[in-house]
Amino acid sequence: MNTPAKDNEIDSSVDHRAGLISMRICAVMLVLYALYYARSLVIPVATAIVLYLTLRPIVRHAKRIGVPSPVGAIGIIAGILLTLGLGTYLVLEPAKETIGAAPQHLAVAKQKLSFITDRLKDVDQATEELAETEDVAAGEVASEKPVPVEIKQPTWTSGWSYLSGTGNVVSFLTICIALLYFLLATGDDLLRSVMRSLPNFSSRRKLVEVIENVQEGLGSYLAQVSAINAGLGVCVAVVMWMLGMPSPIMWGVMAFAFNFIPIVGAIAGALIIFFVALLNFEPTYYAFVVTLAFMTLTSLEGQFITPAILGRSMSMSPVLVFLSIVVWGWMWGIMGVFLSVPILIAARMACEGYEDLRPLAMILGAEIPEPEKPKEASENDASASNADSAKKHVQHENIPSSHTPITQSVSQ
Repeated sequence: MNTPAKDNEIDSSVDHRAGLISMRICAVMLVLYALYYARSLVIPVATAIVLYLTLRPIVRHAKRIGVPSPVGAIGIIAGILLTLGLGTYLVLEPAKETIGAAPQHLAVAKQKLSFITDRLKDVDQATEELAETEDVAAGEVASEKPVPVEIKQPTWTSGWSYLSGTGNVVSFLTICIALLYFLLATGDDLLRSVMRSLPNFSSRRKLVEVIENVQEGLGSYLAQVSAINAGLGVCVAVVMWMLGMPSPIMWGVMAFAFNFIPIVGAIAGALIIFFVALLNFEPTYYAFVVTLAFMTLTSLEGQFITPAILGRSMSMSPVLVFLSIVVWGWMWGIMGVFLSVPILIAARMACEGYEDLRPLAMILGAEIPEPEKPKEASENDASASNADSAKKHVQHENIPSSHTPITQSVSQ
């Protein structure tokens, strides 16, 4: 039976835990708000850090064979800029033509989809009538209502405006490239300085292990996914060329870039291809054929090829991936969408390195190995199993045979 003092102790413990949980939730919300408020600075910094953790093994390997870190950093950045420039060159002209002609073809697309839009007219008409009825009812008491106060919430469009102007793009690239160069060239010196600031050897070793795990996970994931997406882009370009789509190279590049965003990228690519095919081919059903071919390729890649290559160790729940895309896209716009999966992987790898955060790592999809049994316990288990087997062997020898008379066995 619990005494009043014990009940009070339990209540105070519960209140203390509830207070800690509330404080942690408030801290997380403040951090998220700070990340949203300072997104113009945080986005290029986060991009540079993700690229640094991904590309750091290349710089270290080049350093082992005699290439200085600054030279390796310049080579890597030059390769990235060359790849981006080549991709932009291949996509820019066809994309400009498609986007420029889009307003002229909206009427054509609407006419070809009339078998769908006509069925929605009745619903639209009923909705307008209901809205008019509500407006009439609301007009009677409009003078009594106070002036509404609008509170703006962060939306996905804010991220597009961040990269919409030339100045914003230039500032983003300048900060990201400059920070990436300094991290690749002198990042190890900064890490050593951080190590010296830690109090003991165990905490230093733990931080090194966490950084190694994060960079290994990001590097392995992005390298394998890039190879898979490149193969998908080639397949999409070939299939679009076979189906007669204009600018098949542009669709291959689009599939390569969009497939870095799980789930959402494939859906967005299918919608774009459907719209362009609808404008370029006379039979309406052919647009569905082209879109179905694209979705078949992305489905085969997402359901069979990627899981087979990445394996169970890098698999993540589609629910968590989708939520990560939604949250970071809501906060940082299009760049948040691209960074959502690397951030999720880095968080999972970092949580695996600390005992207190391993439950969170398991929620994110990590497989925590069971702790090994101590050597003494294993030896005791082995000796116990040997004793049991010897005992069973003696008992088996004492059991009389089925051909021995019962009386003889009893007398013995």
